[in-house]
Amino acid sequence: MVQIDKLRKILKNTSLNAFVGWTMILLLALLGIGNFIYGRFMWTILIAFVISIIITPAIRMRKLSVMPSWYFIFLVILPIVGSSTAWYFFSTSIPFYVSVATIALLLAAEINWFTSVKMTYKFAILLVIVTTLAISGLWHLIEWLLDIYLGTSYLLSGLSPDAINDAVMQQFIYATIAGVAAGVLFGWYFMSAGNSYLVDVPTHISVETDDYITHRPPAPIRRLLGISDKTQVLAVRMLQGGLILLLLFGILRKDLSTTINATTGLILTFVPHMITRKYHIKQDTGLVLWLTLAIFLHTIGTFEFYNYIDNWDHVTHALSASVVAAAGYTLIRAIDIYVDEIYIPPRVLFIFILIFVLAMGVIWEIIEFLSDELTSTLGYNAILAQHGIGDTMLDLVFDLLGAILAATWGTAYLSNISYRLADKFEELADKKNAR
Repeated sequence: MVQIDKLRKILKNTSLNAFVGWTMILLLALLGIGNFIYGRFMWTILIAFVISIIITPAIRMRKLSVMPSWYFIFLVILPIVGSSTAWYFFSTSIPFYVSVATIALLLAAEINWFTSVKMTYKFAILLVIVTTLAISGLWHLIEWLLDIYLGTSYLLSGLSPDAINDAVMQQFIYATIAGVAAGVLFGWYFMSAGNSYLVDVPTHISVETDDYITHRPPAPIRRLLGISDKTQVLAVRMLQGGLILLLLFGILRKDLSTTINATTGLILTFVPHMITRKYHIKQDTGLVLWLTLAIFLHTIGTFEFYNYIDNWDHVTHALSASVVAAAGYTLIRAIDIYVDEIYIPPRVLFIFILIFVLAMGVIWEIIEFLSDELTSTLGYNAILAQHGIGDTMLDLVFDLLGAILAATWGTAYLSNISYRLADKFEELADKKNAR
């Protein structure tokens, strides 16, 4: 059965939709010129980027009548019009992040249509949610870096570091709400809109690159570490023993932070074993050691290390981010292998991993912020603490460094796990179909 590309429901080929769409493009162009005249060059660049995304289908298909449905364009441009004209329609930045999510959806669809990358609408929606969070984190990180090194005042505007951090956390929460809401809205649209009158989009044939072929079968991660499985298992058990000691010490000292972190961390170290028992996916001991080490360093950090060793927090963030990146790589690559309608070339997968880890970093910062606020309200010591905007932004920097490390080595040392996971997907699907 031929799968229908539901992403094509974004496009319309009608005179009315084309008229409304090009009218909005004209409005954006005028705003872009106005922003350029008044020296608002960032907004000019943003508007030019948005226009290019909206008109790409018309240019690539050489049909001026082919445009995204006007309501997608409306979601994109409304916050831009408000900010460019100083007419502020909204009391929060949620509509801005809905605009970001819509831009991400249009961009994902066009990448699917006009490049070798292939994705389903469900994968595109997941990518939209993740991208919305990642853009929020990246935007504030860039502003912070510009303030630090160029003396601008995008974030560092005279308020205390904690006050600025609270404002940024609010933006992260808005981005999360908007991303999830947009994902639900887009999912409903793709499911409810009819399949008739779909615009014919020329298909781009995907060819598996040499990068993927030459890494079959890939080397297990123990080759990277250069030590035997037996030694790695012993190291894992020693780290788990250390977590148990930290747990007991936290209980004896009535230290809520250490107790909760040690308990949660200890449980997480057994997750690979539980997955192996339930789904019979052979675990890579090197990856388990990688995970356990990251958890142990974070947990022992709550026992004074974070307070007395300056860069301990950033090192653990980099290591934890590399684990998240490894998990993200393994899962996305497994989906790529299993689902015929999805194809992600290695270089694109590298970018996806960075987006995924940055989004997870934003979520982690939100969790730290909410945990800090909750424990402060209840009168307890913070389980997860933040220390101002500088600490948060450096966390994101080290998250990206860890992601780059894992994404760089992923194809060579993680693909074998992806193939096992893809085989399990196929086995579970066969069992479901046999019922």
